[in-house]
Amino acid sequence: MWDQKKNDRTNTARSVLLSALVIVFFLAVILAYYAMVYSETRQEIIKSGELSSVTSAEQIDKYLSMGIDTLKLACYTLDHMIRAGRTQTEIHDFLVNQSAAVVNTTSANSTGVYGFINGEYLDGTDWVPDADYVPTERPWYIDARANVGRVAVVDPYVDAETHTITITFSKTLCDAKSVVALDFSMQQLQAITEKIVSEGGADREIVLDRKYQVIAHSDPAEVGKSYIAESGTFGNALVEALRGSKDGFFSFGFDGADYIAYSVSVANDWLCLSIFDATNVFSRLRNTLIFTIIASLLIVLVLLIILVRSNQKQERFNRLRDLVEALAEAIDAKDAYTNGHSGRVADYAREIGRRFGYSEKKLDAIYMMGLLHDVGKIGIPDAVINKPGRLNEEEYAVIKTHPEIGARILAKAQGMPDVAAGVRWHHERYDGRGYPDGLAGEAIREEARIIAVADAYDAMTSRRSYRDALPQETVRAEIECGKAGQFDPVFAEIMLQMIDADPDYRMHGQ
Repeated sequence: MWDQKKNDRTNTARSVLLSALVIVFFLAVILAYYAMVYSETRQEIIKSGELSSVTSAEQIDKYLSMGIDTLKLACYTLDHMIRAGRTQTEIHDFLVNQSAAVVNTTSANSTGVYGFINGEYLDGTDWVPDADYVPTERPWYIDARANVGRVAVVDPYVDAETHTITITFSKTLCDAKSVVALDFSMQQLQAITEKIVSEGGADREIVLDRKYQVIAHSDPAEVGKSYIAESGTFGNALVEALRGSKDGFFSFGFDGADYIAYSVSVANDWLCLSIFDATNVFSRLRNTLIFTIIASLLIVLVLLIILVRSNQKQERFNRLRDLVEALAEAIDAKDAYTNGHSGRVADYAREIGRRFGYSEKKLDAIYMMGLLHDVGKIGIPDAVINKPGRLNEEEYAVIKTHPEIGARILAKAQGMPDVAAGVRWHHERYDGRGYPDGLAGEAIREEARIIAVADAYDAMTSRRSYRDALPQETVRAEIECGKAGQFDPVFAEIMLQMIDADPDYRMHGQ
């Protein structure tokens, strides 16, 4: 009786422990799924926002570059005139003509060109400054002298002639003392930022100067503010996150909302910031997580109540124990050859793709495809997989089902349809005599054609229970023979190049 009670207590403890493990397992799966969905959603927002921010920055930079390019063109001619010893009258006449052209080419966003040249202030618009106006003490002159060889961008100010918010581009000329400048209206830049937001390109569009002062903003009321000097505002939170970021994009929170921002340099030292409000997206994900956890806990609690009230404790325990053990064995079971083989195939496939010209993103995808190409063998009996010697026809028919099994497994995994397709077709032949679907030529997915060559190379260069690794010259001859038959000739040729670059036959052992 004591032993029975002791056994009952032991069984109860085991049931509680097992139930706790089941709960932890459920929660771990839920949290892992949520983390995956959260990451994928965030990446989708990042990719979408990155494209929009680059497009927006290009519009802004194109507008600002119009002024910079115009100034550079004027500087080129003025440098030539100074070197040729042209008179001040000739230089002034050029500035007048150039100013007229600038008004037209910039759609009246600039009034013209002026400067301090050969010790004299000259203005192409014939504007006459006040008597106390000292050109060499003006920011456009000082900044240009401090940035010899490049166009300086002067912080915005109210133009004395047009009474509009203006920026100035200025550049030192060849004598290192003369400076030419060009005023550029900010009204069009402001209109661009407002248009970007109105067309859905971003939730907020901001241009900051190097001192984090707002040059343009989709909200006109923000223009002129110094975000670095503020405290507790959205702008200050944005700048603090920006200063702590090393990437072109960053996320931050403010007043209970979540934001993702993208930073692109424009006009030398300025920053174009595209900001997206991700609050609703992440809020829905969090609500889904909470709902899923509550629903899962309720289900688990119901199961626990059923378990506690059931009279077949030992049977339940054994059944749950077997389930957990089977799950652990399925996860932990690794065939040494398959593991090593998949890793090598992934490496070979990545190198073929690299030589073919794949992008890094596509190389990562084909590497993953190589790692998973034999995942379907989890559904093949161990006796077939681990059989010493060659397979008979019946066993070979069983092993041939692994591409379909692998494709079905991966098809259920979110975000992996391409990998599933590659796994299904990695045993298709270029001449159409492969399996499982008998596809031929270009009908076979390109990545699968690469995997086929990499898989064949590793199969021939690996030791089996019934043979050693084949000599390199034999392997090369087999791949050469398989061009346009078993293999895509393009990828087979790349594999041959890799073999020829490996005279010591080291590649297969790495």
